[in-house]
Amino acid sequence: MPFDATVVHCRTLLHPLVPQPDGGRIYRCLTEFPGRRPGMIVPVSTLTYELAGGALWPMVGDWEEVVDALVFLAREGGCDALRLGLPQATAAMVANGPNTRVRHYHANGTVRQTGPAEREHELSQLEARVRAMLMQGPFWPGGRLTTPPSEPAVMPYQPV
Repeated sequence: MPFDATVVHCRTLLHPLVPQPDGGRIYRCLTEFPGRRPGMIVPVSTLTYELAGGALWPMVGDWEEVVDALVFLAREGGCDALRLGLPQATAAMVANGPNTRVRHYHANGTVRQTGPAEREHELSQLEARVRAMLMQGPFWPGGRLTTPPSEPAVMPYQPV
């Protein structure tokens, strides 16, 4: 059974229908963390890892409310979005942090374990799908975007 994932432009977090300042702080986490590059897909699980395994989410915002708002916005056409039906194995890798090892049990009794390298491979495949979509035109984040909050001066990154 496929698992639905929704990819939006990171600037969509600055949309006025997204709870603020939470969306703006998450936008800063996506764009300011060392090593980020344009077009990179950053799952919520990666942000959770970077925010001390989730312990620092209260300093950033309510990610669940923000994600709900983003999904609503995408469904209503308030921004461009790429909805992906991920196979269960891919969803398990993406939904867990970057250092997690996932065991995949198959109907024939075999077990396969995946880790960080396989997760990175799956994310690069997803990025390729987004790049292919961008060949048709720019990814619209929505209108009337706000500016990200300037506080805190530095986001509280503490990868575990």
